[in-house]
Amino acid sequence: MRIKRLLLVVLLLNIITGTWSQSLKELESEKEKISKRINYANNLLIKVNKEKKDSYQNVQLLNRQISDRQKLIDVYDEEIILLESDIKELESDIAINKEKLTSLKDQYSLLIVEMYSNKKRYNELSFFFGSSSFNEAYRRYAMLKEYNRFRHNQGVLIQDKSKELEDSYNLLNTKLTVQNNALKGLKKQQQSLLNDKENLNGSIKKLLSKESSLKVQIRKQKRALKKLEETIVKLIAELAKESVEPSDFHLSKGKMSWPVKEGVIISQFGEHKHPVLKYVKVNNNGIDIKTSNDKEAKCVFSGVVSRIVPIPGYNKAVLIRHGRFLTVYANLDVVGVKKGQNVTKNSVIGTIYSGNGENSGVLHFEIWEESVKLNPELWLFK
Repeated sequence: MRIKRLLLVVLLLNIITGTWSQSLKELESEKEKISKRINYANNLLIKVNKEKKDSYQNVQLLNRQISDRQKLIDVYDEEIILLESDIKELESDIAINKEKLTSLKDQYSLLIVEMYSNKKRYNELSFFFGSSSFNEAYRRYAMLKEYNRFRHNQGVLIQDKSKELEDSYNLLNTKLTVQNNALKGLKKQQQSLLNDKENLNGSIKKLLSKESSLKVQIRKQKRALKKLEETIVKLIAELAKESVEPSDFHLSKGKMSWPVKEGVIISQFGEHKHPVLKYVKVNNNGIDIKTSNDKEAKCVFSGVVSRIVPIPGYNKAVLIRHGRFLTVYANLDVVGVKKGQNVTKNSVIGTIYSGNGENSGVLHFEIWEESVKLNPELWLFK
């Protein structure tokens, strides 16, 4: 019965430890991903500030970076909670094992005292030769040896376990201290970023002083999106008359490679407030990804180039068919594919516009399933 209980305890400890380790690894991975995004966005901010002051992209990048920093702080908070919980559990285990070890040592001490004060009674030879028969003597001898061996092994086992738990406690306590310091530093960075955003108010005010030009820009963007949408809807109607080639595109949701090597999403899918003109709402049929200038746009999944169309405000757009799905790559300066061409995953389809316009270095990316617009951010690998 004791063996079964011991095995059950060991099994539960393995499950708990395994779950905790897995969660911690997931959090570490998430921290690394967010940190990379923050660093990349920061590098883009430096470039944008050098190229243009009072830039609309500057505001977009800062908003995105603040959002990512908050996510990173949340991950740190969750990690620290896990560590604190595990430390408390280890402290309890250490206390229990120390108590067991102390109890065993006390029992050993009592046994030694009794054996010393009454040698005849507890002397192993006396205990052995005092038997009434050979079989009884053998049983006494075997029992005594087994008892001593058990006591010795238990003491060694508990000492080793206590040392192991003490080491684990020290390690986790050190890590918790490091994490707390990192969290303080991270919050300080976020505050610095908020201060930067406050300093940017001057630039925002300048942009607001050009409110009329901003409105013109918004109208142009709306017209460009409408033109692109009309082109897609027309293409979908034409494709509906054709036979659909089977595709595993639907299996790539959440695992899809990005259409750029590196980038930051500065405008998300759907309707949201304009980052400068708070009373204005903008609607995005896809996402806008800011990347470094002269960067290539890549195909996210194998398919066939269905259309290459000029879109005022978005330069050139490439539409690629993947069975019943379409992917759209707009704001290309140079296109490197032709209509009807078969393209593979990660193959280069063109170069993103890198002129003096506000959309310099920005790829507009959409995903459609027949006539339904999908949120690309849910499909891209995070």
